[in-house]
Amino acid sequence: MTQSGLGGGPQLLRLMNCAAVLHALRDTGSARVTELVTATGLSRPTVTAAVSTLIDDGWVEEADSSDSSEASSPRMGRPARILRFRADARHVVGIDVGPHKIYCAVADLNGAIVAHVRRAVEPLSSPADLLEHVETTIGLAMAEASIPPSSLAAVGVGTPGIVDEQHESVVQVPSVPGWSSLELARLLRKNLGCPVQIENDVNLAVMAERWDGVGSDVDDLVLVQWGSRLGAAVLVQGNLHRGAHGAAGEIGFVDVEDEDPQGIRPDGQGPLEASIGTSWILRRARSLGDHHSPDAVAVLKAAAAGEEPALTVIDEACTHFARGFAPVLAALDPELVIIGGGITLAEGAIVEGIQRHLGARALVVPRLELSTLGDDAVALGAVRLALTEAEKRLLDAYASPGA
Repeated sequence: MTQSGLGGGPQLLRLMNCAAVLHALRDTGSARVTELVTATGLSRPTVTAAVSTLIDDGWVEEADSSDSSEASSPRMGRPARILRFRADARHVVGIDVGPHKIYCAVADLNGAIVAHVRRAVEPLSSPADLLEHVETTIGLAMAEASIPPSSLAAVGVGTPGIVDEQHESVVQVPSVPGWSSLELARLLRKNLGCPVQIENDVNLAVMAERWDGVGSDVDDLVLVQWGSRLGAAVLVQGNLHRGAHGAAGEIGFVDVEDEDPQGIRPDGQGPLEASIGTSWILRRARSLGDHHSPDAVAVLKAAAAGEEPALTVIDEACTHFARGFAPVLAALDPELVIIGGGITLAEGAIVEGIQRHLGARALVVPRLELSTLGDDAVALGAVRLALTEAEKRLLDAYASPGA
């Protein structure tokens, strides 16, 4: 796909007009020239010229007029052209990378998922090992969607730990040896040949909730991702709050012991997540006599079904969680708290337990909701991150003299 060359004066103005028309068409998906004139404030000849350029460059096409709701209405004269942004002109990839799995989703420029691949992997102990598995998974997902590598516009990656402000490097990952100070974006960009940005996985999950989840109508919210690990992400007035060092939301490292502070454990877990994570849930269930549940998933499902001793385990976990989380509510006062991760398998039991125990510790308990995105949340957030980068570069290619 080509872009028209940039010059000064009238040529630059024409390309800026293209950017305005393209932006308007991206917002609507499809429109007539008359509607684009209204949306942009440009003259009809200017819009028509911009549309011709965008069609030549492959970003816009004429849609089938039979799809229009007005197609059945008789019209005098030549029917108006319906123009559509070509969402399939390029694609983006969102990746959820963990120490034991890689999940890759491929989406068009409207964010529609066209393919995804989930792979369980052995512990990724080295950067080279990580890169190989990530690139293999991307290749499998692109092949499943029958999309050539040249179609890739941008990649977003979710990873555990603290990520730098430039979305380039993993600064610190206590739970995954060898990942700290990893320049993941640069390494992937070198091999993929397209823009790559990385972000903390829970931060991406809250972006997904705000984009296409239960938080889509809320500007002030906290997402708690609760599984084998525990983390949170914060949106304030619709903006992600990362903190001065990128560590905002690392609530798993809150210490809830009155005496003998635990600190970071040898396995990289923080005190709070070590006392309520899924490994603890399974151990606690077995200590209460549950010897038939093979894993924490079974315990959580038993709690959802109202069975003991699973309900006792969940109640104890909620007690510890509320003790560590109540100060977060006091500081942020969010409108909504979303609970995501494996703990959601406990369904109503986890919501009821959190509400009850927070009610005894917090001045105000916000609305609580379980995430509906499941294991897709991080990858969807990574898609959103990649789309933002792709859209910016698409418009910049027309509007910026140095593009």
